[in-house]
Amino acid sequence: MRMLPYGSWPSPITAESLAEQSLGLGAAIFAGADLYWLQASPTDGGRVSLWRRRGDVEVELTPAPYNVRSRVHE
Repeated sequence: MRMLPYGSWPSPITAESLAEQSLGLGAAIFAGADLYWLQASPTDGGRVSLWRRRGDVEVELTPAPYNVRSRVHE
């Protein structure tokens, strides 16, 4: 076994691998018994869509290619 100083060993985990697999979730709100939220998908170019959960069922309300993200600050 090769010994390396603490923190200097090679890792298979990179910032890119973490970012490409992370969902962005935000703006969650309840409306009655339903939960609505915005979800950004890294595998879909960062497209943001509106989702709803009713009971045990999740439904994407804005399917591709539509995007609810605002470009006002870009």
